[in-house]
This record gives sequence, structure tokens and C-alpha cells, in this order.
Amino acid sequence: MTKYRLQQTDDPMTVIDRYRKELNTDYFDVLLLHCVRTNDWAETFKPARDAFDEAKQKRIIRAHGASCHGLLPIRTFPGQGWLDVTLNRINNAGVRMDNLRGTEDGEGDVTEVVGHLAKIHAQGTGVIGMKIMGEGASPRRAARRLRAIRDAVGTVDAVTMGYKSTAEIDEAIARTNTHLNS
Repeated sequence: MTKYRLQQTDDPMTVIDRYRKELNTDYFDVLLLHCVRTNDWAETFKPARDAFDEAKQKRIIRAHGASCHGLLPIRTFPGQGWLDVTLNRINNAGVRMDNLRGTEDGEGDVTEVVGHLAKIHAQGTGVIGMKIMGEGASPRRAARRLRAIRDAVGTVDAVTMGYKSTAEIDEAIARTNTHLNS
């Protein structure tokens, strides 16, 4: 999985081919429009979406979607048939999550985001959670981290997590296994 930067003005197929060459791959399992922040994203990025569709027909992309950054775009995701996969900020504390400013500043609206994710999932779109521990900004207590993992597992199909050390990776795996085995 990789992300397509929306600021690029080059021909989208040229960029996709460059990505494949740089990453030494024939195809991408998932290619996402990166950092979607507006409610008109589908129309604004229609040329890129069309190129993604073409690449999917050619099996250069297996699935396409968008990484969501804000309440304005996530409100448009339910009912959006183009999305195969979405990457969304979700954590139980609302830290570094979606808000109407489209930034990570301030607390996000957990209830609204979870409601949209349920609708997105119900339409058959894959939901990947990011920042489930608030990008490290959540309180460091172990119980809070376990709760963050437990809550995310019930909301998303998969998660991405960043770490600063192998010890953090080991802890996250252990906590996830604890939740899944309970």
C-alpha cells in the first residue's frame, strides 16, 4: 500500500508508473489518494480517480481509495462507490483525529467518526485505522494503550501503527493478542 500525493500536477499514470519503478513492484495492493481534506474531493481529484480506475483495470492497482483528514471528507465517504479502501484517523481519546478544521489540532469527534466508519464498512469498503494511539500523543499508561487497541479492533478492518522502538512493537503485538484471545 502506498499513497498518491494530491499536490502533484503530473499525469497520474506517469506518477503511478514512477512509483512502481521506485518501489520495484509491478503493482500495488492498495493506492490511496493521500490526505483528502475537502468535501468536494471526489470531483476535485476526478482525473486522478480516473487514472486509478484505468490502473485497476490493467491490474496495476488491486484496490484504490483515500486517506481521510477531516470531518468534511469523511462525511462524503458513506455512499461513495469509488472507494475500495479508506484510511482514517480513529482513537478512543479523539487525539490527533478528524475535526472540521481538517487538521490534527484539538480534539476530534470520536462519535461522529465512528458512525461514519460503521456506514463505510457496511457498504463493503475496507476500513483501515491510523493514529489509534493518538500518534503517541495519548497518555502513556498501558491500560489506555490496551483500550485504544481494543476499541479500534471493533471499528476497523486493519490498523497501521508507528513505533519508536522494537519494545513498543512487542508491546502492541502482546496487547493485540491479549484482546483477540479474550
